[in-house]
Amino acid sequence: MNNVCSAGGLIIKDSKVLLVKITYGANKDYWMIPGGFVEEGESFEEAVIREVREETGIIAKPRRLIGIRTGTKEGPNGMAMHIYLIYEMELISGDLIVDGSEISDVQFRLIDEVLIDTKVVSLTREILRSYTNVISRSGLCKVVQSIQTNNKYISYDVYTLG
Repeated sequence: MNNVCSAGGLIIKDSKVLLVKITYGANKDYWMIPGGFVEEGESFEEAVIREVREETGIIAKPRRLIGIRTGTKEGPNGMAMHIYLIYEMELISGDLIVDGSEISDVQFRLIDEVLIDTKVVSLTREILRSYTNVISRSGLCKVVQSIQTNNKYISYDVYTLG
């Protein structure tokens, strides 16, 4: 079985959520949080930082892990396990831009409107609904101090209960 890894970033600013409008595939013309596939040699964190920047022009860093989606489906090379990690991200800087290829629009949209918009991918609505209904410190938070390991990792990120 193949593994397909991807990551998404939830960015909230002034009671608005950052969303992108997709131009291809099953989610064409739907809104969702920015994100995408993890490239070879890249960590989930590196992927979500890169994808958010590429799709929106925003520079952000992961703050905590707030969701995991897994699923198995048939792909061109047989069965594949899809693993998708969703991070709450801290907006650092940048201006909204549209990549013009995978994304046709990018906007900060009011959370209350997004939660009832049927043109927003269901998973994005569920992640946002969960995020707005839980304790603000719940989720897995990134450990900031260095952790020693006997293995030689290229990158090494640890998240624990905050």
